[in-house]
Amino acid sequence: MIDRQKILRRTSLISVIGNVVLSLLKVVVGVLSGSMAVLSDGLDSATDVVTSTIILFTSTIISRPPNSRYVYGREKAENIASTILSFAIFFMGCQIVISSADRIFYQASRELPSMQAIWVTVVSIAGKLLLSWYQFHQGKRVESSMLKANAINMRNDVIISAGVLAGLACTFLLNIPVLDPVIAALIGVYIIWSATGIFRDANLVLMDGISDTSVYNRIIEAVERVPEAFNPHRIRLSQIGNMYNIVLDIEADGGLSLTEAHRIAQDVENSIKGRIENVYDIVVHVEPKGAVHCEEKYGISRDLLAEDSNGGT
Repeated sequence: MIDRQKILRRTSLISVIGNVVLSLLKVVVGVLSGSMAVLSDGLDSATDVVTSTIILFTSTIISRPPNSRYVYGREKAENIASTILSFAIFFMGCQIVISSADRIFYQASRELPSMQAIWVTVVSIAGKLLLSWYQFHQGKRVESSMLKANAINMRNDVIISAGVLAGLACTFLLNIPVLDPVIAALIGVYIIWSATGIFRDANLVLMDGISDTSVYNRIIEAVERVPEAFNPHRIRLSQIGNMYNIVLDIEADGGLSLTEAHRIAQDVENSIKGRIENVYDIVVHVEPKGAVHCEEKYGISRDLLAEDSNGGT
């Protein structure tokens, strides 16, 4: 049996160690070689150290069982940590852009960086590719959204390092030193853009939103597969970690016994679980068929889904 928490901690620890080595290597060589682009790439790798450390710490928090204070567990600690991280990454990106702009516009004398900058960038690309593959492989193995997201983040770092390598090659070939801080500024802009994406995704979950609204259609289709269940409405979805918490109302024949109504609700629950992965919990409320519904503030029905697909808000 796979020990999920052990794999999360071990994978995160390997990520921390790998990124510390690569980050220090690029920062030191960036300073010694005089390459602002390599230095910025090293600072970007430093954010991966912070990210992996947060994952390592968060994996311990979310493994704690639910209690009377946290009845749904502590899965959203991941999103809180991601929100905090997004601010740190955002300000680091801003600092890189400001420092690069200072070198572009206000420093008259510029020198070409040394060849060390190219070699350390090649090493960085190889190292990041290995770390990214390992993170994604382990994330897929234990179905961890945190590890998969970190793997994608490292894959993006490979793209950054490849851009640095291409920029350094052009700098040497064309003998234009100003290209180095220009590349660094572009990296800073990319880091800022990444930070806003992390913030947006984390807060979507914290505000009980979901990114994939097609899940509502799958829930309706799942209910329709149960012959005695009708009119799924007031469907409410929220996420706990990477899992869905689902609440919905259905209608059934008003003459059924409580036992029969419970069986139908159970059939609906099983049908939903058969069509949707990563279900945390499902609550099905059964109402008499044809009941008059008052205007309800929360939840999604087929009509509201149709309005959204036609451009509604």
